[in-house]
Amino acid sequence: MQPNLFSRQPPSFRSFVIAIITCLVLIFFDWRMPHLVQPARDVLYAAYNPIYAVASYPVLSREWLSQQTKSEQQLRRENTAMQAELLQAQVRLQKLSELSAENARLRGILNTPLIIDGRMLISEVIGTDPDPLRHIMIINRGSVNQIKIGQTVLDDKGIMGQVIDVYPHSSRVMLLSDKEHSLSVRLERTGMRAIVSGTGDLGRLKMEYVPTSAAIEVGDKVYSSGLGENFPAGYLVGEVSRVMRHNTGEFAQIDVKPAALLAGGHHVVVLFSEPLAKEQPYATR
Repeated sequence: MQPNLFSRQPPSFRSFVIAIITCLVLIFFDWRMPHLVQPARDVLYAAYNPIYAVASYPVLSREWLSQQTKSEQQLRRENTAMQAELLQAQVRLQKLSELSAENARLRGILNTPLIIDGRMLISEVIGTDPDPLRHIMIINRGSVNQIKIGQTVLDDKGIMGQVIDVYPHSSRVMLLSDKEHSLSVRLERTGMRAIVSGTGDLGRLKMEYVPTSAAIEVGDKVYSSGLGENFPAGYLVGEVSRVMRHNTGEFAQIDVKPAALLAGGHHVVVLFSEPLAKEQPYATR
């Protein structure tokens, strides 16, 4: 009898060929009839799970031991680093909030209904007068920007003050609350004219020389009258916050709350009474 092909081959080759044929048969059944092979695959997956768990145990054990052997000093360092990262994130969030608020303030300045005549120049507050008894702020616009002494400075709420000194690249502005500042005003409700002066308090002005019989009430709006040619007429100064009438005195004691944010404004507007030739109606830089 003549031996067949497999009988002349070594056992290892025969086993390899049988394994290849078996694999091809299983692949064919998995391709054509996957529902028959899936139960066997599920059984194999379930049998492999303990092997995976045992294989991953050394890695998990090393991590667990590493966590357990960390010193208190290491934990404190990590806690400090995390607190520093949190602080940085909070600072960035504050900056984003501040930028958003500043953008809203700039939009309010640009869209304010107070700016109805002349040209305006947006300026940035860069400092304050070192004298604590004076209410003077410094802005980053000067003679190179055609700023002149006496020009009105305001924000999106109302009048802040007027320019008193001009330098090439900066100017000094006296606020309404300065004790040496006064302006002529008009009450919206009655049309009565009066003088409003600073008190040295950023949140309070005083209306002077008003008779006790004057029809003034808390909440009355106070506007610039235009008299004296120091301020243009029709710009909001504030509103009456307190009225005290004394039987023995000739004049009433009247307080006015400033409309403008005298204490914390970052951007202001310098108002020009006449538009400059060959310039846009609004110049922001």
